[in-house]
Amino acid sequence: MIARRRSHAAQAGLVRGCCFGLILLVVLIAGSIVVGSRALAAPDLGAAPGGTVHGSSEAVIAAALGGDAATQLLGSDHAVVTVSERDLTVIASARNPSPDRFRNPQARIRNGEVVVSADTSVGPFGVTAVAWYQLLFNNPAAAPQVTAQADKYAVGQLGIPGFIGDRLNPRGSASLNLTALFASNPALEALSRALDCVSVQPDGVHIGFHRRGVSTSAGMCAQTVQAATAA
Repeated sequence: MIARRRSHAAQAGLVRGCCFGLILLVVLIAGSIVVGSRALAAPDLGAAPGGTVHGSSEAVIAAALGGDAATQLLGSDHAVVTVSERDLTVIASARNPSPDRFRNPQARIRNGEVVVSADTSVGPFGVTAVAWYQLLFNNPAAAPQVTAQADKYAVGQLGIPGFIGDRLNPRGSASLNLTALFASNPALEALSRALDCVSVQPDGVHIGFHRRGVSTSAGMCAQTVQAATAA
């Protein structure tokens, strides 16, 4: 009788172990399906890139924005130009460090950051890679630079760790090198040395400049937005 009871207990334990393993397998499969579906889903980025189109190439955009800034500086010590989402998309396409891997890049402004998306592939599947960038203004007094720093990545609707995103496209920040946009044209190179401020606003990236011999004004970009809102 004792041996039989032990046999029943062993069988019950075996059944429980098998059931637990089966449940764990089902959970893992279900989790993989959820993760896979999120990665393959289109990201929710809202409307297509909008705003004023200053040109169909990086050079034309630089010339248009430089001309706008120069005109403002004729009658003022400071000038502010706006790089729209559509301009940023052209720039991102022109400076795409991996055009074979990342196709049809688009740039949008969401919650104070520049969001760049592009079509790519993970194995046999087509997905959309997304990176969120902060624009940083460095060394305003000496050699002003506008650099882009990614702080979030996603594949479709699936967020991925930063170290994976950095390995997917280690030179992705080069696609938003706004300092190089002006420095690439000798006639506009002086503007790249006269940067005042950079501010990511809902209507685009505001870039401020100052006239030679005038002190920089870090608040010009924000003041322009406030004035436009008040008007």
